[in-house]
Amino acid sequence: MTAVAPLLLVTGYASVDFAMQLAPFRGTDATTTVLGRADEWPRYGGVAHVTRAAAASPAADPSSQGEAVVESSVRVEALSWVGQDPDGAAWIGAVKRGGAGGAGIATRGTRSPTSFLLYPEGDGTICLFDPGDCHDGALTSDQRRLAAAADAVVVTIGPAHATRELLDAIRPDATLCWILKQDPDSLSGDLATALAARADVITLSEGESGYLAGIAAAARPGTDIIVTRGSRGAELRRVTANATIEPIGSVPAEPVAGVDTTGAGDTFSGTLAARIAAEPARDRAHDTDPRPMLEHIAAAAGATAAMLRARATELGR
Repeated sequence: MTAVAPLLLVTGYASVDFAMQLAPFRGTDATTTVLGRADEWPRYGGVAHVTRAAAASPAADPSSQGEAVVESSVRVEALSWVGQDPDGAAWIGAVKRGGAGGAGIATRGTRSPTSFLLYPEGDGTICLFDPGDCHDGALTSDQRRLAAAADAVVVTIGPAHATRELLDAIRPDATLCWILKQDPDSLSGDLATALAARADVITLSEGESGYLAGIAAAARPGTDIIVTRGSRGAELRRVTANATIEPIGSVPAEPVAGVDTTGAGDTFSGTLAARIAAEPARDRAHDTDPRPMLEHIAAAAGATAAMLRARATELGR
């Protein structure tokens, strides 16, 4: 009998993305020149970046000395919200083409979420997010069913009321991977504390390191924290029994220059989550061997580089 692959549920905002490269940002009340825009216009992002990467992640077979097998490691479902508009229909289509199911996508309101992602030369990212009008109300019955059935859950940034309801709906034994995003409107201090206390694995960018002190105070011993550092790779840290965070190891990145990096972090996190969901459950407080997680991080970094190389190839770079 063929074993049923674990169910990985990815929850958070949908987003129809418009990414632009800018000249150096000149501040308010001044004109900043757009140097170029993404060749995919729009690009279907948010949860879709994560589900696409997770569905593409091959299983890591313990009997194959770390080599990947061909079959997908997990069944992936998206839990999100879109409007009853062409953007919403196109976003759902992108999720399904990427290999994930859409039973957890609720269609409400008239306007789907959109993001303008601005990359000023040499100066980080500016995100302008319009959440649309599709997030009112509680989780649907299909969403609650998926939450209760999931073996692993990825929580990205999403409506605060839905995130709280999700935390109550998932199984106590489900693995929770939290992709931390700096969005104060959707992530209050008490919600961040609740997520840190429940999460098994937390990923965040170096620019979001201000959350680490709160995570150390709230998270359980053994919680893995992965800090992504762009072209400088990723660092594995772990919460100790003394409510501190200790460095464990690092994995280098494979730089890919001259290409739009929208979705790179979510590709990394989606690949990582799929590999974690496919592995046997373990007691993180007592299983301190860092090698499996470092292998997962290396695979996630490789998948991210491959995505960026493919994007560069499409642009002829």
